[in-house]
Amino acid sequence: KMRVALVDGLVARGVKQDFSFIKDQRGMFSFSGLSNEVVAWLRENKGIYIVNGGRINVAGLTTGNIDYICDAIAEALNA
Repeated sequence: KMRVALVDGLVARGVKQDFSFIKDQRGMFSFSGLSNEVVAWLRENKGIYIVNGGRINVAGLTTGNIDYICDAIAEALNA
């Protein structure tokens, strides 16, 4: 459910990069495809911690933080 919310949230925010593959992944972590530069920006500017290489802890995504995360990723990618 949170994978779908992440992908749909990014699309809704106008992110052009295709993240649809995240919906098909399984497990607690997901490869996002975010660059190390974007990962560093999110960590330094938004307090979002993603492993270099773009691996996201999907278990840490909740209905309470998904909008913030989608907003931050969209800001980083659309800047």
